[in-house]
Amino acid sequence: MEQLLRDVGIGEDKTTQELFISYDVAEKIKNRLSEGRYDADLDLIAAAPWIAEQLRQLLPNSVVNVLEAFGSQNRLTCLTIRGLPTEKQLPATPYLDYLTPDNIPLVSALNIGIYQLANIMPVAYQNENKGRLLRHVVPTKHGRNEKSSQGSLRKFGLHVDNPDLALTPECVDDISACPEFLSLMAIRSDVRVRSSIVQLDDVLENLSLGTIEQLCEPNFELARPDSFNHAKKTRLPLIVFNREGIAFTRYDKENATPLTPKAAAALLMYEAQLALPSNHIKTLFLPGDFLLFRNQRVMHARSGFEPRDDGAD
Repeated sequence: MEQLLRDVGIGEDKTTQELFISYDVAEKIKNRLSEGRYDADLDLIAAAPWIAEQLRQLLPNSVVNVLEAFGSQNRLTCLTIRGLPTEKQLPATPYLDYLTPDNIPLVSALNIGIYQLANIMPVAYQNENKGRLLRHVVPTKHGRNEKSSQGSLRKFGLHVDNPDLALTPECVDDISACPEFLSLMAIRSDVRVRSSIVQLDDVLENLSLGTIEQLCEPNFELARPDSFNHAKKTRLPLIVFNREGIAFTRYDKENATPLTPKAAAALLMYEAQLALPSNHIKTLFLPGDFLLFRNQRVMHARSGFEPRDDGAD
């Protein structure tokens, strides 16, 4: 374990990066991609190479280079792109229904094109989001009190998405793996709502070796989150290291339960570090801001808020 921690090199390299898109470039992207028609997710997948090529032509080379390298750079955990264009006319916030990609063709194309440039294949999960590729992160009528991306009234604590599935260093057998990447794109913004991320390496560097060893033991029960239709519980470790000494986590504030006294003590120390303001990268997402991050290396959270229910949430 000591050798693994030395290999991690916590804090040595830059781990977050922020890119800005100029007004002129955003307008060119809007004009090029707004006329696409994508009736279903498969239409987006089929168009992904063409969309990525348009972005490669219109975005500055410096932005394209960062995107193309992101997928293979384990040290770079978070990438924020600010100033991307959004739809000229947005539909009302969907509190009950789901909008197909053709309702927001520009935003849909940007999501799939950025993934293509980063050489990331997007996936959907059975029993989550009805198998759809893009999820509306909105305060839905049925999910107000959930601690999920479609809840709002309650704080959505720090978590990794789909934590009960296999992490990157673990074997995959009869089920899919935990998503390696996750992205969020702001279409509408609310200044009352703050999002924050915490990088796993920042937490581990202040924990004792004994605590980390306990977090690596399979003594935690992970429940499938509220976004899934069917509940499931699995006994797993919270932290896993790969052969290169890179740490991965499946922590979920709402769905992780320690099963032994030692596991409970380790979780208490872990959560004490997670609560430190110095470990939180807080941000307000404005329309056109896009966050891409490594789901198993970064935990994310969102404050609670009261929806206005006026179609502009």
